[in-house]
Amino acid sequence: MRETDQKRFENLVSWAQSHGARLHPSLEVYHDDLTKFSLRVKETAASLEPGFVAATCPLSTTLSYLNALLDGPFNISSSPSPEQQAAPTFPARFMSSTPPHVIGRFFLIHEYLKGNDSLWHPYISTLPRPEQIASWVLPAFWPDEELDFLEGTNASVAIEEIQANVKREFKQARKILKEEGFPNWQDYSRVLYNWAFCIFTSRSFRPSLIASPPAKEEIAKVLPPGCGIDDFSILQPLFDIPNHSIMARYSWNTVSDPTSCQLIPGDAYQPGDQVYNNYGMKTNSELLLGYGFTLPETEQLHNDYVHLRKRQEETGTDKPKDFLISLRPFNHPSSLVGRARPESFNRSRLHMLPQFSNFEHSLIEDLVSSLSTEEERQAIDQQNLGGDNVALEPAIEGLVGRIKDALSAKLSYDLQRLKDVDIAEGEELAAATNHNQQLALDYRKQCEKVICTALQALGN
Repeated sequence: MRETDQKRFENLVSWAQSHGARLHPSLEVYHDDLTKFSLRVKETAASLEPGFVAATCPLSTTLSYLNALLDGPFNISSSPSPEQQAAPTFPARFMSSTPPHVIGRFFLIHEYLKGNDSLWHPYISTLPRPEQIASWVLPAFWPDEELDFLEGTNASVAIEEIQANVKREFKQARKILKEEGFPNWQDYSRVLYNWAFCIFTSRSFRPSLIASPPAKEEIAKVLPPGCGIDDFSILQPLFDIPNHSIMARYSWNTVSDPTSCQLIPGDAYQPGDQVYNNYGMKTNSELLLGYGFTLPETEQLHNDYVHLRKRQEETGTDKPKDFLISLRPFNHPSSLVGRARPESFNRSRLHMLPQFSNFEHSLIEDLVSSLSTEEERQAIDQQNLGGDNVALEPAIEGLVGRIKDALSAKLSYDLQRLKDVDIAEGEELAAATNHNQQLALDYRKQCEKVICTALQALGN
């Protein structure tokens, strides 16, 4: 690690510890060529057994929407009543008409612009610099020559939504700052907002997961009416340094000290080992959009899933349904994300048929619900689905065929979209020339592999 980087992280650790945070004495921040700034066991330290406290982050050092409400740190031991609260950081109209998650991003920009005068300067100085766009940019803000490599994938559709939302959020929020005559409103640029979006997206935590019950009560006291505890997210200095491993066992302890959150690894680590957090059971699509990386396929693990979304008008709800299609059967030991998906009550049990093994159980149940007749639903209860060689009841053969046809049509359409993508008229997708293009190209190849494998399972 460069001397300047080492100094910045030494300052971060010193500042954090002076405010009640802790980093295990056997751990250190280092720079890994692949995973960048990381946490590892010192070469000179003894091995660490499961259950050690890797890092502790008190709420008083966190940065979020809460700090914009208080115009300063949030301290559970002395949180003010609504009557005692200091004036918010931003104008009242901005605070009342801007979503909490957007205000949190603007507060990060506000503290960045304060430079050394910010309480959080030692933390912000370790974040990727806004002007060094390549060090923090997520796919939603890649240049067109990199986004082209994601065209036709699920990620491309999600990126369009993100771009539209971020553009609208920034435009509306900064317009209010301008109209309210907020000092230096013009300094809150689109580049800084994109930076703040990426920092929060890739590093923040849900308050309900990292706050103790007493802390949640104190948080509720300062939140305005109608604001839920997870309507915003929280940045945790030190806590956000460990990288992701989907295999890592861990817990977040908020019981031992209600004012803090502790990262407790559930694995043993040897001197020189990188110490991991676990960001949750996220597919490669989610990791790519939220963190800018994917996990490669191995015999022990695959993380390749295609997301199939059922439109809102079809669900009758505000949120579209999201189903997964897996590279390997959902019950395969390497399908960690698939196996972790919650199962609803599967009345039909048709998901047990081998041809549907690569499809999320709830997707098959959803298709049963929408495509079956009353006679077929009654016949399903009589069907024996044990074993691999299932003889279908004649009464439900037609239903199984219609489900296969619906899935085949959708997957064939998506596969054709992947194959039809052109960089420019008359040109095919070019070879990757940089890291982001290669990342996107590898991702789209795996998406194609998932679809082809699922089509083969269906008998196509």
